[in-house]
Amino acid sequence: MSVLSVKTIPTRNWKNRNIDVVTERDKGRKQSQQKVDERIHYLWFHYLKLALNLEQLNYNVEKRGGRGKLISQTMVKVNKSIYKKWDLNRLSEKSFREWYDGEGHRNLFTEGKFIHSKGSQYHSLVKRYNVFIEFLNRKTGDYDKDMQLCEDIMKKYQKERFDQIKRDDPRSKNLKPFNERIHKDIKECEKTILAVCEGKFPKE
Repeated sequence: MSVLSVKTIPTRNWKNRNIDVVTERDKGRKQSQQKVDERIHYLWFHYLKLALNLEQLNYNVEKRGGRGKLISQTMVKVNKSIYKKWDLNRLSEKSFREWYDGEGHRNLFTEGKFIHSKGSQYHSLVKRYNVFIEFLNRKTGDYDKDMQLCEDIMKKYQKERFDQIKRDDPRSKNLKPFNERIHKDIKECEKTILAVCEGKFPKE
């Protein structure tokens, strides 16, 4: 049974990077600032839904030091005053398009001075979001099973690096093991979640 009610963001199937495959959607996505902004707003919407879901679950972001010692915990809590015009009570019921095109919500980003800073690329943000949801929903607490889960998730979302590690590719010598890479993605996702709670978001 899933822990989170939010779903992963659909992604295209992985393709060999040497094959020049560009969809019409990708060709047009940077033709205007409006399209660039909409992609950022799309991710912001999903990360906000995730933050609201985590708040319901009383989820804490943990910071650990050497030997895994717990240093601090930060509860995920969305600042409702910042998002007071975002219709948060109904956000979980809506798709991005329904929400974005209705009741002037697309204007909230400029009118509310919601600023996105320089940061992660679109596909990295999507990958981290999906990795976070997949791991949280499927982890068991059993070391061996969760190690296998990390391998499965990496194969799904980072197939090129997965293949390098599995076949002992020379390029893999500086790549971290599956579980370390997955936990790094989870930590990066948590940083974005906490930023979103306070009305901030990394730029595409």
